[in-house]
Amino acid sequence: MAKIKILGLANGEPTPFDEQYVVEYDPSRSGVDPAGRPMIAHLVTTADPAKAKEYTTAEALEQLRRSHGVRFDGKPNRPLTAFHVEIK
Repeated sequence: MAKIKILGLANGEPTPFDEQYVVEYDPSRSGVDPAGRPMIAHLVTTADPAKAKEYTTAEALEQLRRSHGVRFDGKPNRPLTAFHVEIK
């Protein structure tokens, strides 16, 4: 089984999710980051790979492509694509 590890934002800015594994992700509902700041998607992560959600490789790729609504430029809003990730 595969797990999704967030390496960091694609633009290089640090986040509280860097080097964390995805436990929960839902782009259709809002969330908060570990510091309590509002986010456009629900994302829960852990540093412990044993607590990470497991996927088949196909499911992990599908999860990365999950979208909700559209961005200002008319493209699908896919919040996880803001990050560099590793499927392992």
